[in-house]
Amino acid sequence: VAGSGQPPAVHALAAAVSHALGAAGRTVTWRESVLFDADPGAAGIRRLAEELRAGEVDTVVVTAWNPIHTAPADLGLGALLGKAKDSLVLAYRDDETVRAASWRLAAAHPLESWGDLRSRDGTATIVQPLVAPLRECATEVDLLAAFAGLAGQGAHRIVKDAWRRRTGFWPPPAPLAGSAAAANPPDANRPKPPDPFELRWEGWLSAGLVGAEPAPPPPGPDLAAVARALAAVSPAGPGLEARFVLDAKVQDGRLAENAWLQELPDPVTKLTWENAAQLSPATAKGLGLSSGDVVELARGGAKVTAPVLVVPGHADESVTLPLGYGQRVSGPVSRGAGFDAYLLRTGDALHVAPGLSLRPLGTRTELAITQGHFTMDGRAIALALDAAALPAEQANLDRHRGPQPSILPPVDYSQQEYRWGMAIDLNRCTGCAACTLACQAENNIPVVGKEQVLRSREMHWLRVDRYFEGTPEDPRSVSQPLACVHCEAAPCEYVCPVNATVHSDEGLNEMVYNRCVGTRYCSNNCPYKVRRFNWFDWHGDLPPTRKMLMNPDVTVRARGVMEKCTYCTQRIERARSEARIAGRKIGGDEVVPACAQACPAEAIVFGNLNDPAAKVTRLQEDSRRYDLLHELGTRPRTAYLVKLRNPNPDLPA
Repeated sequence: VAGSGQPPAVHALAAAVSHALGAAGRTVTWRESVLFDADPGAAGIRRLAEELRAGEVDTVVVTAWNPIHTAPADLGLGALLGKAKDSLVLAYRDDETVRAASWRLAAAHPLESWGDLRSRDGTATIVQPLVAPLRECATEVDLLAAFAGLAGQGAHRIVKDAWRRRTGFWPPPAPLAGSAAAANPPDANRPKPPDPFELRWEGWLSAGLVGAEPAPPPPGPDLAAVARALAAVSPAGPGLEARFVLDAKVQDGRLAENAWLQELPDPVTKLTWENAAQLSPATAKGLGLSSGDVVELARGGAKVTAPVLVVPGHADESVTLPLGYGQRVSGPVSRGAGFDAYLLRTGDALHVAPGLSLRPLGTRTELAITQGHFTMDGRAIALALDAAALPAEQANLDRHRGPQPSILPPVDYSQQEYRWGMAIDLNRCTGCAACTLACQAENNIPVVGKEQVLRSREMHWLRVDRYFEGTPEDPRSVSQPLACVHCEAAPCEYVCPVNATVHSDEGLNEMVYNRCVGTRYCSNNCPYKVRRFNWFDWHGDLPPTRKMLMNPDVTVRARGVMEKCTYCTQRIERARSEARIAGRKIGGDEVVPACAQACPAEAIVFGNLNDPAAKVTRLQEDSRRYDLLHELGTRPRTAYLVKLRNPNPDLPA
């Protein structure tokens, strides 16, 4: 698999290798890209710039996000847009393109719009609105319909009719006046036969998916053309190599006003609220730099100032520059966040660019990083093994689970109807942190801003730690989601002077917010460091629109109280109510907390440990299972499964 930023010649070579391995059509499929930015040379927007410069464009309609900011810097699109007689921009918020346009329309939010989407694997879905528009706005479908002769039909009808045509259910024309069909209308009392397309349409809306089109047959490789393409690739020039990448959180910048994403730690660097020029340890050492040093980056006459971040495993002589920050027109969330790497990006080198120079400025800045220690120091924290080594390590792994000596007799929760627990399979976790955002949305967790993150006061109940193994030059990484593990022998409970953190009869470590007086003794006594303290009243008096953001099933906490993961107890209670109404028990796998629901890899599993058929029970009995900090005797309800690697023994280490 070739990286998305590699030149076409490298992708052609990867495809030829896949054919030689027999993977084509089996483990590898090719589809036409569904992304508009798949053009490696930005030929489309370059042609638009040339036509604008020549005065050949009368009207420009922009529905893409802020092209003046994201277009290659050498095009000068901002100055060219004014050459058109009329320029109309549909935008969700104020930005550089909006200010340069002569006509501006407010875009509807995706949750207010009808539309359709297709994913990279070919799966399509119908986008349906969840709420009526809160403000006067227009959808992209409605705007483009005005230029396609479909004005006034509405986005819902346009999308529905398009899928009628696409699936071959386009209805025949109405009977002509005076025809036999018009003279003899059907009996009004006779039920009309169901419209097969309507049944299919309702099914799509209910399921949320239309389905995937079959993949086309794999193309045969033209090895001679691959060889010619590789020969045409020019070697890297002098200076450092600039690698432009979409940011893992704000993408190309369109999500920069989302405070949840700004405060979400980067999956690899754990950086929040800004971007940085990422260097390898060897390159940073050779330049005399360390994380936090401020440098000047220059390429092709453009210059930007950026902080340095040293990343283990990064390629030498290369600088990774995440895009999407440093917008000149920004809202209150992204104002002052990061630097604009687009200024160094030109149309001839959209992804990888040679000739980057770096000059230290002799100053430093603080980076809001949520995890500064990335080694385990020999402790059994995020365990990873080669699959072949598991049998030999089984006895050592067994020491990290099972009963521990205690001066207090353990409570026997096996006699309860429900014993809630969780299993997290590190073999599945990719470190994407979707669980962190799902937890934040579900439990009304506030953001605190860069200043408070620098003081280690971030409020995430669920964090994803990232550890490195091996050398800084060639490390292997493992990610580990960690929230309150609901210890049966919870150290936090012994030290609370007001009994605010207590244990339920089903084994949940609960927080009674109106008892908490904010001593923070529980946080001091927690070996997992997963409890959060509200230093300030982050919510305040919420306006009506922001109240719609909050989950009404979860308390909105005020300042001065401790909070943490609850295993989404509100979902447990909702399932309990539904089970009582139905006169049954809660199913072993029925309760799904927000983190497990959002995990794309299904690495997080929750359920009733007293149900032997529950998936969480089977996972906690797996031979790969271990307890985090087992030697402390806390008896956590959350268990982890060792990450297994399966390297090819025929490849060099």
